[in-house]
Amino acid sequence: MDKQHQEIYYKPGIVGKTARVIIPLLQIILPSSAFKRVYDILYWLNKRRIWISYSITTTITGLFGTKEIKIKQSLTRKLLPYTMGGWKALENAFNVIGRIEKNKIPGAIIECGVAEGGTAAMMALTSRALSEEDRNFWFFDSYEGLPEPTDKDYEGAKTGNFVQPLAEGSCLGTVEQVSKLLFDKLNLPKSKITLVKGWFQDTVPLHQNKVGKIAVLRLDGDWYESTKIPLENFYSYISPGGCVIIDDYATCFGSKKATDEFIKENLIDTYLRPDGRGGAWFVKPY
Repeated sequence: MDKQHQEIYYKPGIVGKTARVIIPLLQIILPSSAFKRVYDILYWLNKRRIWISYSITTTITGLFGTKEIKIKQSLTRKLLPYTMGGWKALENAFNVIGRIEKNKIPGAIIECGVAEGGTAAMMALTSRALSEEDRNFWFFDSYEGLPEPTDKDYEGAKTGNFVQPLAEGSCLGTVEQVSKLLFDKLNLPKSKITLVKGWFQDTVPLHQNKVGKIAVLRLDGDWYESTKIPLENFYSYISPGGCVIIDDYATCFGSKKATDEFIKENLIDTYLRPDGRGGAWFVKPY
């Protein structure tokens, strides 16, 4: 990576720092069933807090923004309930799609790691709002939650910078839930969007030729293998000037390791750019 490379790190806010103290204590004090109920309530309340804060702020600042900023903020407000990444992940997805639309980069838009479908929806809606390009979208996920991490995901006893360790089955969004969001609530065309269900090692290699050229590859699989497999199978199909987003770069040790190894081993002359919350993205060189 060249001298433009920026340090990318995850820095929790006050709520995140507080949660790192309270959540482990609750896990010790409460029975597992009670803890899960309490955790789910706290998680929902925090998502609601984020939505209210963002909505108030952008309603005021949006009065003075450009048309594109107003579209971005409106879509972010709409999709915040459907993402674990928060508003920065959604706005980053908007900005990257805006870049490839402006530069007319050919190819499909792919996400590997869909969860509840928020960023997938953001990319599809942004593309349709900013361009007349009739792109295809491919959204890969187990739709059963995360697999177990492997040895390559650990640094000591930890797999990342989390409030609570991500257990097998975390980050779950079912095919039915994602389909309802994309097709029923948002009325996106089924003819242009393909949901691919299964573990990446089983599905991704089989879809290289079906997908064809790629404009954006967004990776949100958390673990080493879930990052490595899409990079190894899809990167060569990305159009020059296309973009790769690694959502978990600074939060999941395995995701960072797989990304750094891939860029180094393939001598990719690019640099990572932060998304403001611990994620990263880069442009495939021309």
